[in-house]
Amino acid sequence: MKPTLYLNTGVRHRIFSGHPWVFKSEVGRIVGDPKDGDTVEVRNTKGKFFGSGIYNSQSQIIFRRYSHQTQDLDARFLEAQVDAALAWRANLDKSAGKPASAQRLIWSESDHLPGVIVDRYADVLVIQTLTLAMSRLEPVLVEILARKLKPAAIISRNDAPVRKLEGLPQEKKVLFGEYKSPTEVEVAGLRFSLDLWLGQKTGFYLDQVDNYAKVARYAKGCRVLDCFTNQGAFALAARAAGAVSCRALDQSDEAIVRGRHTAQRHGLDIEWVIGNVFDLLPVYERERQQFDLVILDPPSFTKTKGQVDSALRGYKELHLRGLRLLRPGGMLASFCCSHHVGEPEWQELLSDIAGELNLSLRLVERMTQSRDHPILTEVPETEYLRGYLLEKVAT
Repeated sequence: MKPTLYLNTGVRHRIFSGHPWVFKSEVGRIVGDPKDGDTVEVRNTKGKFFGSGIYNSQSQIIFRRYSHQTQDLDARFLEAQVDAALAWRANLDKSAGKPASAQRLIWSESDHLPGVIVDRYADVLVIQTLTLAMSRLEPVLVEILARKLKPAAIISRNDAPVRKLEGLPQEKKVLFGEYKSPTEVEVAGLRFSLDLWLGQKTGFYLDQVDNYAKVARYAKGCRVLDCFTNQGAFALAARAAGAVSCRALDQSDEAIVRGRHTAQRHGLDIEWVIGNVFDLLPVYERERQQFDLVILDPPSFTKTKGQVDSALRGYKELHLRGLRLLRPGGMLASFCCSHHVGEPEWQELLSDIAGELNLSLRLVERMTQSRDHPILTEVPETEYLRGYLLEKVAT
């Protein structure tokens, strides 16, 4: 019998409702002697079985389920889960009409491989193993991916801070083949040259891929302000769709350089500004500048529940300033990428802002992360990106 975690009493554990995590504080006793990175089972006090998962006493999330069955975490299981994840994305490609050149192939709990992220950029795969158990299985996973997908290279971007919580080092390295930047991909009808050693996440914001085109549909004839532009995808897509002007703001010199390169390649005229958005917007406000489409896509302002109140204050200031720069009848594309800020909190925030500015915000379209980042209904954390396209109603 595998080592077993028995849940304590007096708590309504989320795993009872299908969630795959168990926190340290939820465990009453441990039978057996599991080592960090081992696989264990979870049961309630009456012995009811709730699945097989990975164990790490160094993490607050002591158990992450990978199967509802009694199941070893071995090469056969890994390959079956990889096959399932690839098949699901293949069906997405069929519905889109052609394979995506940049796409998430495996996403952690959403694909029942907790801590594993695999992204494809043309013929290069970028992998992250963010849990101890999966980090140990990285060579097996690389062999499976290399055999099935035949990439030119597989590289690791294991530089995510969350690895520290698992007792893992931060590192970047080539795991298979040879990698030399740049890597060419097509996103929203634009060609990007990416250095996959750099950039946010695994090199690009793949979770926004579907939204670049959605926002661009409203950009024709508009003066566009794109805040936190990173490599400029929203601004570039808007300009390509017929925006009369685009100003793109970011404090990263490196990201702006990459955005400029893409703009030059496509002959798109973008005004690139390097600076802190919170410093720049008050200047534009004092100068009474006006825009027809304002895009607010900030990084997450909170990594924990305890930071939510301060994060909401930051989001509120940002939206107040963005809306003051938006002409009556203009459109605001508003995004939040923290799962700690739920839909009720975000809607309340927008309502408070509308009241404070004495205006109405008409919902035009809701947005979420790209479809290759699947949402599990029983795991709220998998729905982390929320977007609203809002019209500033003139009354």
